[in-house]
Amino acid sequence: MAERDTPTPAGRRRLSIGPALIAALVLSALIPAVLVSWLLSSNSSQSIDTLAENAISQAAHRVDVGALAHLGESHTVVNALVPPVPTSGAEAERTRNWLRDPAAFELMAYALTQQSPNVPYLYYGTTDGSFFGLEREEGRFVVREILPGESGRRHYEIDAPGDRSRLVRTEDTIYDPRKRPWYQLAASTGKRVFTDVYRSAVKKQFDLTLAQPIFDTDNRTLLGVMAVDMSLARLTELIRSTRISEHAVTYLVDGQGRMVASSVDEELSELVNGRHQRITPLQSREPLVRESYTQLFAPDRQGSRRAPGLVRLETERDWLQRLGLTSNRLIALQRPFGAKYELGWQLVVVAPEQDFTAQVLQARQWALLAMAALIGVGVLGAFLVARRLSAQFHQLNKSATQLGSGQVPPVQEKAPFREVHNLSRVMHDSALKLHAYNRAIKRKNKALHDATLLLEERVRLRTTELATSREEALAAVRAKAGFLAVMSHEIRTPLNGVVGMSQLLTDTGLTPSQKELLGVLKVSSEQLLAVVDDILDFSKIESGKLALEHLPMDLHAAIQGVCDISRLRCQEKGLALRVDLRPDLPRAIVSDITRLRQVLLNLLSNAVKFTHHGEVCLRAWVEQAGEPLTLGFSVSDTGVGISQQRLGELFQPFSQGDTSTARVYGGTGLGLMICRHLVERMGGRIQVNSQTGVGSTFSFTIRAQPARPEDIGAPLVPTLQLARSPHRVLVVDDNLTNLKVASAMLHRLGYPHDLRDNGLRAVEAVEQAQREHQPYALVLMDSHMPEMDGAATTRQIRERLGPAAPIVLGVSASSLPNDRTRCLEAGMSDYLAKPLELHTLGQALQRWIERAPAAASSATGPAPTRPAAPWINTERWTMLGEFDNGAGKVRGAIVQDFLAELDTRMDDIRQAMATRDHEALGNAAHQLKGAALNTCAARLAQLCEALETRSLAEDPEVFAYDGLLDQVAQGTREALVTT
Repeated sequence: MAERDTPTPAGRRRLSIGPALIAALVLSALIPAVLVSWLLSSNSSQSIDTLAENAISQAAHRVDVGALAHLGESHTVVNALVPPVPTSGAEAERTRNWLRDPAAFELMAYALTQQSPNVPYLYYGTTDGSFFGLEREEGRFVVREILPGESGRRHYEIDAPGDRSRLVRTEDTIYDPRKRPWYQLAASTGKRVFTDVYRSAVKKQFDLTLAQPIFDTDNRTLLGVMAVDMSLARLTELIRSTRISEHAVTYLVDGQGRMVASSVDEELSELVNGRHQRITPLQSREPLVRESYTQLFAPDRQGSRRAPGLVRLETERDWLQRLGLTSNRLIALQRPFGAKYELGWQLVVVAPEQDFTAQVLQARQWALLAMAALIGVGVLGAFLVARRLSAQFHQLNKSATQLGSGQVPPVQEKAPFREVHNLSRVMHDSALKLHAYNRAIKRKNKALHDATLLLEERVRLRTTELATSREEALAAVRAKAGFLAVMSHEIRTPLNGVVGMSQLLTDTGLTPSQKELLGVLKVSSEQLLAVVDDILDFSKIESGKLALEHLPMDLHAAIQGVCDISRLRCQEKGLALRVDLRPDLPRAIVSDITRLRQVLLNLLSNAVKFTHHGEVCLRAWVEQAGEPLTLGFSVSDTGVGISQQRLGELFQPFSQGDTSTARVYGGTGLGLMICRHLVERMGGRIQVNSQTGVGSTFSFTIRAQPARPEDIGAPLVPTLQLARSPHRVLVVDDNLTNLKVASAMLHRLGYPHDLRDNGLRAVEAVEQAQREHQPYALVLMDSHMPEMDGAATTRQIRERLGPAAPIVLGVSASSLPNDRTRCLEAGMSDYLAKPLELHTLGQALQRWIERAPAAASSATGPAPTRPAAPWINTERWTMLGEFDNGAGKVRGAIVQDFLAELDTRMDDIRQAMATRDHEALGNAAHQLKGAALNTCAARLAQLCEALETRSLAEDPEVFAYDGLLDQVAQGTREALVTT
């Protein structure tokens, strides 16, 4: 007991477990009993509330549904005559015709009143004062009508619509429908509306009128009002037939606070000054009606009314009611009624709570009495048990104290409770084991410490190894990128020299044939350079060294140049190339013209490559104005398309739309990856939309700064020209460059020829030539082509033409023996290895063509005379002679054509000078300059260039050159004639 009084460090005294346990057990017996009593009482109250709420809510719902259905019957009748929503056309005209055709209205009203027993009366009034109505009374039908200009209504009893044989009476009083409440209410509101409830003048019941205005075609001019009367007697019967409880009351109040219907058997109207006036709920003789209305509709202290819903209305309460043994409260349900029809009525259902709780309250009283007895017995038992347990817990407390101090407590062998005896034994055994566990824990802690040190050392070594491996991998990547960049650059340097020298050679004044040969050389060099550029760009992208230029450029000219490059390939494939430049697209911008042209050319080349029919379209627009500009570009085609599964791999290195793409169309797979990187470097993004078999659209955006137009220039676009000579040869190759090389050589050798880019077209061309009796003497057949290779094409030609088939010479870039053998086995006569040499090709043609050329002549002849230096470009004149025949007819024809047009071109220049028209003078000088350059007239071309330059600058002194121009033209004429 001394331990019980030991103070805590905070100065508080600890309680003994004995008294605390006794108090806890007593409370544990007392509290559940009290809680059960409260729960039973609460649950019974909730059950009562739920029962009452369900009964009242269901009754109110039945009344609400039935009453609304009753009111809706009048709308149904009116809907048969007038649509519930505004209409136009024939439907609206049919509505207006009811007012114009009383006979049709009478027929419809006759049928409707028979079908709707609660809507006995249909009628209408018009703006001219006319009235027509049909009412179904007990066993008969009555028609009431007023024609325009009449004052009193005529009443007819009819047996069928249109019957006017029995006039019942004619009213003496004036009846003007336009002054009736139903007419004025509909006319003022302009919509379908219910009137206020009124007492019928004939029957002891309340009636209600539904009025519908009818407007003219302009929906503003009133033509009349159509109305129906309905009895509310059915509504009263419905409310009284709804049984809730013994003393429950249901009543309906309109928006003015007056009674409409009630379940109380009482008169709802009273005579006031000789007229019936409906009473208010406060005038009812039923106390429940008065009490519920007072509490539900009376404003509170804040001036607001109680919200609709289920509520309990309080009355004076005594102590029995507070204990839940009696109840004097009222349960009321208030809900809006008729909002659908804009009536503004209120439905109230009220019942005494005691109607639902009488039996429950009696059961509650008996339950509380039984619980009180049980609580007393439970408290006594809990006290006895707690006292016995307290002594046992005191002994356990002593054993626990010994265990905590490291001692071994004894086992309580005399404990009356088995659990207490087992607990004391457990404490005894635990004390013995605790010493052994402490020793084992010390040993394990030391082993764990040693393992931790070993693991940390292994982690450090592994981290060092991973870092070394990462550095080695990065070094390998850098070495690969550096090697690829260096090698690509070393290859690109001489190629650039070849392309540059080709461009310089173009400016030295070449003949059309030389230009064609140079064009083939230039295209081949540029293709090889493009591959090297792709490799170099790829290496730069990997090494992060790709840089962009930011210089003024002509955007329109750049797009035009790209399209000119692609247009030849489109024409060869029979494709249409469309260019759509939006009007707001600027001409001058600051950007990298080379990289932009590279992206556009790559996308256009791909579009042409993968499109066999249809068109390719390039579009450009301003995506977002401002500084910088955001420009948008798109390249669309009607080609083979790309599957959705492959779209995500398009912009990856060495990736193409399909695994067979490289085999069928060729390509390295680097172009789109480079395009994506270039577009992103220019501040934009690239994307693709494609559908297999429909086509693809590649679109991208870039950012650029606007520039001044005077900072840009226009590019030069070279042209190619082909020639023909006597024997027909067909060249078949899927590579455009190879076709051009072969064409140039055949032109030089003097053979007429045609070109085809695949085996199928070659077979068609050979058959077509045979049908037209102009067969080919020889076919140069490439051995490796997509779709149908050279061997298969040769077999097709041999099978279709037999002995009439032309000689076929195989051409291949491979020099392996098995390729030569395969070509000969397919029916080819010989085999030539690429690259073709002019001498080798000429010998092969002479060896295999049976007949000699029809117009062969010696290539040797007299050397061309040297023209006078001041007037003629002698170097260009000599080069032109290298491709002339022995008689010099080619140059003679060129000079003859030039001299024939010289006087006309001179007259155009003189006319422009006479009218002092700078623009016309510049155009005329430009045309004469081009003709003079082609004819090697250097002095005349130089003077025309000066005239063109001064005309563009609008120099007024340019018009004084007429005398000098005549002298130079005459000197040129004489020099050419004497050459």
